[in-house]
Amino acid sequence: MLTLKGLENVDDGDSWKKLKKEVEAVTDDESQRLSKLTEIVLEGFIKRLAKEHATGNKKKMIIETKGIKRCPGSGSRSSFQEENEEYMIRTQKKQKTGNNDNMEKKQKTNKNNEKKQNQKKRPDPIVAELTALGLEPPPDMPEAFKNCIENLGGTEIMLVIQKFIQVSDLDPRENRLSMTENQVISKFLSEAEDERLGKKQSIEAVFVEPCLEVSMLRLTKWRIGAGWSYVFKSQWGKIVKKNADSLKPKAVVQVWSFRIEPESKVGFAMIKVRDGEDGHVIN
Repeated sequence: MLTLKGLENVDDGDSWKKLKKEVEAVTDDESQRLSKLTEIVLEGFIKRLAKEHATGNKKKMIIETKGIKRCPGSGSRSSFQEENEEYMIRTQKKQKTGNNDNMEKKQKTNKNNEKKQNQKKRPDPIVAELTALGLEPPPDMPEAFKNCIENLGGTEIMLVIQKFIQVSDLDPRENRLSMTENQVISKFLSEAEDERLGKKQSIEAVFVEPCLEVSMLRLTKWRIGAGWSYVFKSQWGKIVKKNADSLKPKAVVQVWSFRIEPESKVGFAMIKVRDGEDGHVIN
């Protein structure tokens, strides 16, 4: 059975002791004191429940003040009671602010997800053009290039990109071939290689030309316009001259990657699949 003596060790700072003294001053009967304390402590909670019901808030709240739980009841007001009500108001405001913040975050996340979905749904004009030319899905690698890569000790062959040759790709003053990152089909670099390019460094790689000659190029990564592109440079101008019959504006080329053992160095091969002038598909 609950007694006042059993509540003597409640650690509630001065609030509990003050309330207890106020009740003791009213009556000497312990049962009446206990009843009065219960009424005072419960009053605030009943008012809270009534307010929640009126505002449609169905959440059950248990307000704690320094370790003492408030229970429903009625009775006279006290400083303890006023302190609890102030605490209850602060808690309600805090919860309301937190709910608003969560709602704003959720709405922002939904908008971002919707934006990404719309971007995915938006047709890629390059893919659409390649599809119209019968180049989607991309043609497979010709046997001659497979044999060349095997002779170099190459494995893990994968298609990196299928693209139209642009006038800027052939400009000797530019001396570079760019591959837009968001058009790249496969993850062809290791994490270490990607990190190296991110530090504005370059990677030396074997390059099988459209004419099946083997050269060395350097691969780097540049910001071009609003996005990033992988860029072949250094000897690219010489490769363009040697492959002038294949590398023309609007020609469609594939760039494939492979790995050369035993150090798993990256290599690349370029294959022309459609001529830029007569539209003939190369087998």
